[in-house]
Amino acid sequence: MNREQTKMTGIRKGLDINRSEHEAISVRDNDKEDTDEGGHSKIAHMQEQQSLITELRHNRVIRSKVILSICATFVYAMLGWCKGQTGPAFLDILYISGTDLEKGSAFMTSYSTGSAIGSIIGGSFYSKGNRYLLLVVALAIYSLTRALIPWCVLYELMITAHLAHGICAGVINVVVLSVAISIWGATSRGRVYLNMFLLSDSAAGLISPMVTSPFLLPRTKDIVMHNGPRNSTVATTSTFIMEGNAATANATTNSNIIQIEMPVSNVYIAYSISAGLAFLVTLPFIVLCAKWPKNGTKRSVNEVPHFLGNLPLTIKRLQLLNVGIFSTFYMAVYFIFTGYLPAFCVEHLRWTKASGAWLMSVVYFAMLGGRICGTYLAHFFKPMKMLVLSTFLHVVGLVGLSVSGVFLADVGIWISVCVIGIALGFTWPSLLSWTNENLIPVRGKVTAFILLMGSAGTLSSPLLFGYMMEEVSPIWFCFLNLGKTCITIVNVLLMFVYTRSVSSKSRMEQNNKHSDS
Repeated sequence: MNREQTKMTGIRKGLDINRSEHEAISVRDNDKEDTDEGGHSKIAHMQEQQSLITELRHNRVIRSKVILSICATFVYAMLGWCKGQTGPAFLDILYISGTDLEKGSAFMTSYSTGSAIGSIIGGSFYSKGNRYLLLVVALAIYSLTRALIPWCVLYELMITAHLAHGICAGVINVVVLSVAISIWGATSRGRVYLNMFLLSDSAAGLISPMVTSPFLLPRTKDIVMHNGPRNSTVATTSTFIMEGNAATANATTNSNIIQIEMPVSNVYIAYSISAGLAFLVTLPFIVLCAKWPKNGTKRSVNEVPHFLGNLPLTIKRLQLLNVGIFSTFYMAVYFIFTGYLPAFCVEHLRWTKASGAWLMSVVYFAMLGGRICGTYLAHFFKPMKMLVLSTFLHVVGLVGLSVSGVFLADVGIWISVCVIGIALGFTWPSLLSWTNENLIPVRGKVTAFILLMGSAGTLSSPLLFGYMMEEVSPIWFCFLNLGKTCITIVNVLLMFVYTRSVSSKSRMEQNNKHSDS
C-alpha cells in the first residue's frame, strides 16, 4: 500500500514537473512571439521613417519611380516653357504671317482644336499599348512643329502648323499627367510630388519670356501691311515709339506710301531653343519605351478608374461633368490670359513688347509662388478649401485688373497680375487633388476628359477675344476674363455641396454601424 502511494506520488510529481516545463516552454514561446511581433512593428516603423535618400540606395523600385518622376517633370516643364514663350512672341508671329490680331486669333483656335483632338487620342491609346511610345512620337513631332512655326509666312500654313502642334501638346498632356499621378499613387509622397510636378510648369514659364524677349522685334508697331508676309517691302505704316502709357506717332497717310525695308524678326531663334528642349526631354522616354514589358499592355488595360463614395452614380457623373465645366472656363482664362496679356499691354496700355514680356515673367513668378504656397497649405487645408480660396483671389485680381485697365493705372496692373498669378498657381493642383480624392482616380480617360473639356474652352475663346479686342476695345480682355472666372464660382459651390453630401452620408453610415453593434 505504501509502495503504491509512493509510486502514485512520484507520478504526480513527474506530471507536475512536465506540466510546469510545458508551461515554461509556452511562456518562452509566447515571449518569443511577442518579441518577434515587437521587432516587426519596430522594423515597419523604421521603414516608414526611412529617408528617401536611404531608399534610393537600397530599393530599386524607388529609384525607378524617382527617375520616372524627374523625366515626367522635365516634360511638363518643357510645356510650360513653350506656353510662357507664346504670349511675348505672339505679336511677332502675327507680323511674320502678315495678319492682324483678329485674324491671328485663328492660330490660337487651331492650336486649341488640335489640343482637343490630341486629348482624345491620348485618352484612347493610353491604356491600349506602350504609353511611352505614344509619348515619344508626340514629343518628336512637337519639337519639329515648334521649330517650323516661325518660318510659316503663309497664313494657312501657320494655322496648319499650330493645329499639328496642338495635337501633339494634347497627347503629351494626357500621357505625362496620367503617368505623374500614377507613379506614387494616393500617398503623401504622391500629393507632394503632384504639386512639385505642376510647379515645374510655372518655373519654366517664368524663365521663358526673359529668354524670348531679346529675339523679338524692336519696340515699333507696324499697323497696316498690305496682307503681305514679313519680307514685304511696300507698306503703309504707323510707327509708335512707346514709353509707358505715352505714345508718339509718326505716321504716313494712305496717299503718301513710301518704300521701306521691313525688319526681320529673330523669334525663330527662341523657338529653335524650345524645339531643342523638346527633343532633349524625349531621349529618356526612348529608353523607357525600349524597356516596356511585354505584359505591360495587359496590365494597362486593367487600370480602369471607378467612382469613389456611396452617392448615386448619376450624381457622381453630373459632378464629373461639373469638374469638366470648371476645367473649360479655367483653361480658357489661363490660355487667354497668358497668351493675350502682352498684346493687351501693347495695344491698350501702350507699353513696349519688352515690358509685356517682363509682365509675363511676373505672371509666371506669381504662379510659381502660388504653387509653392499651395504645396505648403495642402498640409493644413483640404483641396475644397484651397479651391474656394483660389477662386476668390482670382476674381479679386481680375476686378483689380479691369479697374486698372480702365484708368490706365500701371501700378494696379502689376499688383493685379501678381494676385491673378498666385490664384492660377494652386487652382489646378487643387482641382486634380479634389477629383482624385473625392470623386474618381485621375487616370487615362478621366485625364483626357478633363483636358478635353479644358480644350473646349481654349478653342472657343480666341476668336471671341480677338474680335472684341480688335473691333471694340482691348479692355475687353479684362472684362471677358472676369466674366468667365465668375462662372467658376458656381462650379466650386457645386463641388462644396457634393463634398458636404459625401461627408454627411459617411457619418450616417458610421452612426448606423455603431447603433447596430
